[in-house]
Amino acid sequence: MEQGKKIEALRYYYRDDFINYLSVERNLSPRTLKEYQHDLSIFFKFFAPHFEQELTLATIDERTIREFLTYLKVKLRYSSKALNRKLATLKSYFRFLKKEGYIETSPVAEIKCAKLEKHLPRVLNEKEVEILLDATEDEPLQEKASTPQTPEDKFIFFRNHAIMELFYATGMRISELTGLNLEDIDFDNMMIRVTGKGNKQRLVLMNQSAIAALKAYLLIRPKIRSNAVMVSRKNVRLTVRAVQYMFSKHLRKSGINKVASPHTLRHSFATHLLEGGSDLMTIKELLGHENLSTTQIYTNISMKRMREVYKECHPRK
Repeated sequence: MEQGKKIEALRYYYRDDFINYLSVERNLSPRTLKEYQHDLSIFFKFFAPHFEQELTLATIDERTIREFLTYLKVKLRYSSKALNRKLATLKSYFRFLKKEGYIETSPVAEIKCAKLEKHLPRVLNEKEVEILLDATEDEPLQEKASTPQTPEDKFIFFRNHAIMELFYATGMRISELTGLNLEDIDFDNMMIRVTGKGNKQRLVLMNQSAIAALKAYLLIRPKIRSNAVMVSRKNVRLTVRAVQYMFSKHLRKSGINKVASPHTLRHSFATHLLEGGSDLMTIKELLGHENLSTTQIYTNISMKRMREVYKECHPRK
């Protein structure tokens, strides 16, 4: 069989059924579904040169899986994190095939994930967060502006400040913020309903600073049909890319000489809560983590900061 036909023969081995399962039963986002499809596409294409007859699921064993992972690591130079994502896709795929009775055993069941290097997430300290938030505050009221402030300028300034305050007050992800709708906001109870990964909803809390910034923005937000909270100059829902660009601009303006992103404020939110005495379970729920182990990385950040303060402040060097 020609190589192209070999790929075609294997490519659609219940893949559509698997993707449909991920979409309907696990409620994964379109972006995540595309990642699964991409991973499986690479996996299927790898086998075409390795067999002389038509491929079947029965020909795939643990040894073949390990050959594929070695190929990714040695030839394509995939990182351990990338390898683990491919392996997670294969584990989920073959688990589905076994569950549906297409195969008897999974060839990846006994394969362990690669060990990852532990990198602590970047955080800003409390002073740096204050400087960053100040960089977006009250700009339309400045009388020293070289050009007159337009209503549109005022709207953008208030919107940007509300975004930054919400990031730090709630710890929400950038996709969660851009996905907010007006009905998600509960000012009376100082809460917001956000939709996170896998379309799972949770409640996050707001502080007075975030409430004030959000109310000020909503007062001048254009009266449009869209129920999106954060909208662009064109009166459509703000995109993730637009928020990333806005954040980078204000980071430069603040003068903070650190690599940071909107997600850095999420990490800073969690770290500062922990340093302020919060328990891990509360932080876990606010962040929307599935497992407590994910949240525990912030204890490592706090310990690192504790050592730095100790070295700087202890009288005996």
